[in-house]
This record gives sequence, structure tokens and C-alpha cells, in this order.
Amino acid sequence: MFQGHSNCSIDAKSRLILPAKFRKYIKPEADNKLILTRGMDECLLVYPLDEWEKVKTGLTRYNQFNSDQRFFIRQFLNFVNECELDSQNRIVIPPQLLQFAKLKKEVIVLGLLDKMEIWNPEIKNAYDSSMTKSYEEIAEKVSEIINSQ
Repeated sequence: MFQGHSNCSIDAKSRLILPAKFRKYIKPEADNKLILTRGMDECLLVYPLDEWEKVKTGLTRYNQFNSDQRFFIRQFLNFVNECELDSQNRIVIPPQLLQFAKLKKEVIVLGLLDKMEIWNPEIKNAYDSSMTKSYEEIAEKVSEIINSQ
């Protein structure tokens, strides 16, 4: 499972070296393939191919007659790009995703259990600062959900 974060750089050819701390959790079933797509809060989501298959299964349950669900699925899938780790463990981030997440040279790769996020550090800082509740207040609410399962 992906956890922690790494500060990384994107090179002039829009390539990002995926840190070893994350690569080691990519299962053989993923065949070194990753899915990049639009995330929430101006970041990118990165799924190993095997985890993406689980997401796709869940997405097939959407209600095509619900306008919010139709809009979401269109927006979410519109940005999907499959990429493969090259021999130097790099992925290429497509231009439309670089633009969406406002990625420049420096980025943060954040592990989120079954997936990763790629953030512009300034946007991540602004997002963290925008939270109106403290970490402890949010942890209390989240723990109620976790402990009820």
C-alpha cells in the first residue's frame, strides 16, 4: 500500500521518476502500467493498472440517468491516460494533465493506500491551509467512520 510522500522533479520532457518507496508496492499484475487521471482539489491521481480495474468495476454502477453522475464520469474518464514505467522508472505526464494540475518542475507524490496523488507543492500548501478544522477535529470524525466498520 502506498503511503508517505516524496518531493520529486519533472524533467523538460514531462517525465517523472516514480520513487522507489512507491514502485515497490506496484504488483506484478499491474505489468508496470499506471493510469493517470484528474484528481480532486487540482491534483492528479495515479493508479496501478490492477487497482484501476477495481475502480472501473465500481464506475460501471453509475446511473446514466442521473445528470451529476453522468457529468462526473465524463470528466473523470476524459483525462484518463495509461502510461508505462520506462527502463529508468519514469512516467510521462501528458500535457493536459500537467495543465490541469498546474504542475511545474517540482512536485509532491503522495501515497494514498491504493493510489498516489501528484501535487504542485504550492497548491498542496494552499489546500492544507484552507482546512477550517484542525487535523485533530477531522481525525475524530474519520475515526468514527473507521471504527464503525
